[in-house]
Amino acid sequence: MTVSAEQRAVVGVRGWVGFVVGFALIWATLQLTSSPVPTLLRSVGACVATALCAIVVVIVLWRVPPRAAPVTLGLGRPALPGLVVALGVVVLCAVGYLLFTPLTGRVLGAREGWLGLLLGVFLFNGVAEELAWRGYVFGALRKGRTFWQAVLLSMPLLALTHVPIALASGWVVGLAAMIVAAVTTAPFAYLYELGGRTIWAPALVHAAIDTFRALTVDPADTMVFSLYVSAVALVVPLVAFPLGWLVRRRRP
Repeated sequence: MTVSAEQRAVVGVRGWVGFVVGFALIWATLQLTSSPVPTLLRSVGACVATALCAIVVVIVLWRVPPRAAPVTLGLGRPALPGLVVALGVVVLCAVGYLLFTPLTGRVLGAREGWLGLLLGVFLFNGVAEELAWRGYVFGALRKGRTFWQAVLLSMPLLALTHVPIALASGWVVGLAAMIVAAVTTAPFAYLYELGGRTIWAPALVHAAIDTFRALTVDPADTMVFSLYVSAVALVVPLVAFPLGWLVRRRRP
C-alpha cells in the first residue's frame, strides 16, 4: 500500500510535534543501545532495536501499514546509481585514511578484531544512524518540499545530535563533528535520493567515514587524528555530487 504525502508531510504544530517526538524516540533508542566500541554483537542489537522503534513510530505517527513501514523508512531495494556512487566515495574515503601516515608522519594502526569492528560500524553508524537521519528525518521533511528545503531543515537537528561529542571529547572535536554533520547532510541526502530513496548508499559512505573507530593512533596524536578524520568526513562525501552527475550522464 502506498503512503500518501499527507500522511508523511510535516506541517503545522501538530505535525512538527509528532515529528520531533518520533525522532526523539528513535534517537534515544540509538543512544541507549550504542557502545563506545562498536562490537558486532552490540551493533546488531542496536540496529534491530532502532529499526523496530522507527517502524513502530511510522506505523503510529503516519498510520503506515506494517508491511509498508520498512520501505517508507528507506529499507527497500536500492537503485544501482546510488550504490555505484557510494562505492566510489567509499574508495576515496579509504584512500584518505591511508594517507594519514604519509601526510602527518604519525603511525596509524588497526585495533584487535578490526574486521568485527568494521561490521559493527556498518550496522550501527551506517544502517542504524542513516535509518534515523535519512530514512526518518529527511524522508519526512522531503514530503511537500524541495530537496534543498528538506536538507536545510535537517541540518540543525542533525548537528544538535552531535553535541554529546563536544561534552565527551572537548569543544574543538565536538564543534568539528557538528559542522561535519551539518555539511554532510547534503551529500548523504543526495545519495539517499540517487539510491531510490533508500538508506543503503548513504549508509555505506557513513560507515566508511566512521571506520576510524577500528583504527588506533598514539594517545599524543589523538587530537591531530580527530581533526584529520573531520577533514576527510567534510570533504570526501561532497564528491558524491560530481560522481552522481557522471553516473547519471552515462545512463542510457
